[in-house]
Amino acid sequence: MKKILVVGTAVIMAACSSNKQPYVIEGTAPDSTYNGQMVYMQEYEYDQTVDSAEVIDGKFTFKGVVDTAVIRGLYLSGLYATLILEKGTITVDLSNSESAQGTELNDGLTAYLKKSESYKDSIYHIASEIRQRTDIDDVEAQVQERELFSSYHDWLDSLSGNLFPANKNNAFGTYILWTWSDVLTSERMDSVYAAAGDIVRNTKIITTIIERNKNLKQTAEGMPFVDFTIENGNLDSSKVSFSEYIGKGKYVLVDFWASWCGSCIQETPVIAEVYNKYKGDKFDVLGVAVGDTRETTLAAIEKHKMTWSHIIDAKFVPTEIYGINVIPHIILFAPNGTIVARNLRGDDLKAKVAEVLR
Repeated sequence: MKKILVVGTAVIMAACSSNKQPYVIEGTAPDSTYNGQMVYMQEYEYDQTVDSAEVIDGKFTFKGVVDTAVIRGLYLSGLYATLILEKGTITVDLSNSESAQGTELNDGLTAYLKKSESYKDSIYHIASEIRQRTDIDDVEAQVQERELFSSYHDWLDSLSGNLFPANKNNAFGTYILWTWSDVLTSERMDSVYAAAGDIVRNTKIITTIIERNKNLKQTAEGMPFVDFTIENGNLDSSKVSFSEYIGKGKYVLVDFWASWCGSCIQETPVIAEVYNKYKGDKFDVLGVAVGDTRETTLAAIEKHKMTWSHIIDAKFVPTEIYGINVIPHIILFAPNGTIVARNLRGDDLKAKVAEVLR
């Protein structure tokens, strides 16, 4: 979110619009050390800065007009807050990322954010305690963690499902669906999208999710693999294609991962176990590093002794093609390149590999 957008013409056009909605954002910074610094307003859709305001005496102000309510983010030296730009006076305290209030949609958004963040924090706290316990083995801990996050997904599904119908054609509904999409199945996403109004359906955030959902269906279990090529994807920086590994007569377990992803690193011993047990003429493992730098990927491969083949520096090319929005995402491909299973983890991963190689 670093591109700068010149918006003078857009502001003039908005001011002339018959649908103009004047807004005022009255914000506060945590303390006087932020005086003189700039608060940047950014779009969620295009990751562009559209306005800025200086912090003076611990306060800042934005004024303008919008044709329709839109999601925005405010950023100040590592601090941020999410809000909905709409008609009225909106107050924001940048010491709290869930603080926008004063208008109907912002009051709803802030309540939603507070509930979801509070529940998520409690889940991560319990997960941390599970990892620190010494009276249970790793397998049991992994099962407990999966059940824990599954319960969070169920809770988020319920919360979002209850709120969306009343907001299916406004910016709050857009934010709900954007968050909710992480736990929706492909079929339910299609159903919810079909019920949404034009404001939600035509938002870039949502159209991107729908495109990902389409790709997910095209790469579902039973579908053939989709090839991609990374110009410097080999460890020696030479060009490599996915098809050099897939559809070559072996079962291939593909781990889409990143060095910064704790859950990815946690899954590495499981992958190493199946690799060391089954590698050969019938089975192989391929790591595909996404959303990561070459240097940190190479360091992680060495540190965690990931001795199998790798495609690195793939950026987000594979995740877009395969509709992946959360990593690690581990897919098992058949010898002919057909997708056998997706999103394998832990004991399920080991069981599936054992099943196909039986």
